[in-house]
Amino acid sequence: DLAVIAVPAKAVPDAVADAGAAGAHGVVVISAGFAETGERGAAEQERVLRIARAAGMRLVGPNCLGIANTDPRIRLNATLAPRLPDAGRVGFFSQSGAFGVALLAEADRRGLGLSSFVSAGNRADVSANDLLQYWQDDPATDVILLYLESFGNPRKFARLARRIGRTKPIVALASPARTDATRDVAGPDAAGITALFAQSGVIRVDTVAELFDVGVLLASQPLPAGDRIGIVGNSSALVGLATTACAARGLVVAPGYPRDVGPQAGASEFGEALAATADDDNVDALVVVYAPPLPGQPADDEDAFASVLASVALAGEKPTVAAFLAGRPPAGVPAYPSVEEAVRALARRGGHRQQQRQPPGTIPALSNIDPQAARISAAEATPERLLAAYGIDVVPAVLADSAEAAVARAREFGYPVALKAAVEGLRHRFDLGAVRLNLGSDEAVARAYAEIATAFGRTVLVQPMVEPGVACVVESVEDSTFGPVVGFGLGGVAMELLGDRAWRAAPLTDRDAAELIDEPRAAPLLRGYGGAAPVDRDALAELLVRVGRLVDEHPEVRALRLNPVLVRPSGLSVLHATVHIGEPGPRPDTGPRRL
Repeated sequence: DLAVIAVPAKAVPDAVADAGAAGAHGVVVISAGFAETGERGAAEQERVLRIARAAGMRLVGPNCLGIANTDPRIRLNATLAPRLPDAGRVGFFSQSGAFGVALLAEADRRGLGLSSFVSAGNRADVSANDLLQYWQDDPATDVILLYLESFGNPRKFARLARRIGRTKPIVALASPARTDATRDVAGPDAAGITALFAQSGVIRVDTVAELFDVGVLLASQPLPAGDRIGIVGNSSALVGLATTACAARGLVVAPGYPRDVGPQAGASEFGEALAATADDDNVDALVVVYAPPLPGQPADDEDAFASVLASVALAGEKPTVAAFLAGRPPAGVPAYPSVEEAVRALARRGGHRQQQRQPPGTIPALSNIDPQAARISAAEATPERLLAAYGIDVVPAVLADSAEAAVARAREFGYPVALKAAVEGLRHRFDLGAVRLNLGSDEAVARAYAEIATAFGRTVLVQPMVEPGVACVVESVEDSTFGPVVGFGLGGVAMELLGDRAWRAAPLTDRDAAELIDEPRAAPLLRGYGGAAPVDRDALAELLVRVGRLVDEHPEVRALRLNPVLVRPSGLSVLHATVHIGEPGPRPDTGPRRL
């Protein structure tokens, strides 16, 4: 069934051919010296892949640690790891081979049982997307952990994770770095990447330690019903730290908590407090803090405290995390070396619960969509026509390079008009004097032209005036992790400087669009802050959905920016649009290739 190859790189092609001739269904190439070494190695890797595919085999690797399956019927350890963790219900994918050994050792130390493990190395064939689809249908796997250094097919990953994450939690340690197709268009920051992972049903963590912190909790504890936390401990300082950590992580300390039983309390009193908290209808999850007694303080031994903790944590229906700072914590109870780490893991789980219990949303039906016209417009590099093919109208604007031309264009539009510096980054810079509004006569236009031309160059934009509104920015980039993503925020230099943007992966559902509108810190300006009338959310949400559909269906659109979009109590106006057209990247999105 399976061939495991660990020979010098130059001998790998013949070994793979031999495996195919012997009727093997799959091959694991542990050997290094391929694409990770440069172009020559990449060409040799392609040759190995062609040989495997010609023989109908799937290929794991090369340059990988191997694969393992703890099912008692299989008991396969085709890895270089000296020891595997015990059998469990966690599927584990590691892109790195060398690092995979350390990851397996840490899983074993934490008592995290695995159903299967795959180190894909260079991912010439089998990738994380293949494993996600395998674990989706695997009855032995309840939780999925991923260590990812890069994404081969981001579009497919986002869609798979969004579907699978609703039934099986996915925890990913992945770099927030992003590679833009266009360097002059900003994309999601670290917070935006975390939100995109959450949208896809993935719990993103920042460190290896946190990957296991959350993994142990998911594998051993039930789903919390809410965010009300009961804190129980025998140290006032530590329960105070737990209270502060809960507030920082958005968790609510339940009424009547924290409960400090004091350092003099024995195991029986400690256990009674835990049991009462577990039975409290106002508590959804427990944070337990145990500190060893000081010298001279009578207390039971540490094993007695571990026993009462296990009796509550393993028997109840509420998730329990513990900062057990002395002795060995009870097996099966998620225990952490600090209060903050325990609360952080619980908060990650709670955030995922809240995300997954919300309805997934639907992709709205849209009128006035013409994909064929959009493809023609993209090929001709005409942004306004491209956007119009998806029902997005841009307020017309024309260039003028003299006062006379500016006056002529203004007369064609009809007064009043606006004059703006033609340079893209200055078209909305009122603070620099690059914009003049409500020009109602030839004289006013000529005077405004002279002032703008002197400061910013002779070419200006002439545009008809529209009704005022709240300035917003809608943009899209091709993200290396999630494929096309849509960003939204309020306009203005301050908002750009602060990076106040929300991001979601395309295509957008109605729920995605609503979250985009509400997520920026400046979103209250859209809801009538300071006595203003609330803006037309429906029109804004529809614009976001149309942009999401456009970039999802046209991979040649590498980046898009609508700035500003003036949103009013009734309707909106898109004043300027910039679209970057490039070579479309591959977007295969097929079903599972059988493992």
